[in-house]
Parts: sequence; structure tokens; C-alpha cells
Amino acid sequence: MDNKRKNILLNEKGQSVVEYIMLLAVISTISFSIINSDRFKDFMGEDSAFFAGLRSQIEYAYRHGYLNSEADRSDSNYSGPHETYYNIDDGQTRFFSGADQYP
Repeated sequence: MDNKRKNILLNEKGQSVVEYIMLLAVISTISFSIINSDRFKDFMGEDSAFFAGLRSQIEYAYRHGYLNSEADRSDSNYSGPHETYYNIDDGQTRFFSGADQYP
């Protein structure tokens, strides 16, 4: 009887499942320690410099129609000519209309 019990405990059935569970535990522990670190929160947190820079680039591209690496320093009242609509050097807009006036 003692020999049968010993053989049940020594067989290799389920070993791969146990190894995968241990590997999952190690990976989850490492990932939680990285996510909860202060350096990661400074980079990817709510008020991080990464997202502040991304936000300013998206706002500039949305407002001006082209990408630029600088922050949007223009006024927000839209009182002057808009550079994506009106070209000051040529004195023309970038939009076109028909040659004849619409009746």
C-alpha cells in the first residue's frame, strides 16, 4: 500500500499545469511591481509629462491643421487670420470656389 501512494505522488501528471501557474504568478508579481512603481506612475500617470506633451501636440494639430512639435501659444479667440485657411504671403485662401458666381 505504501508503494502505491508513493507512485501517485511521484508521477508527472499535472506538472506542466503547476509550472504554468508558477510562471503566471512570477509574471504577475513583476508586472504589478512595475505598474505600482513611482517612476512608471510619473511616466504614465494622470498628470505625466508624456501625456501633457501628447495633449499639446494633438491640440495644436486639431487647431492648426498640421503637426508641430511646439506648444500652441496662439490666442484662443480666433480673431486673426488662421494660417491653415489664409496664406498671408500670397493673400489667398487655400479653398477654392467656382470661376462663375452662383446664380
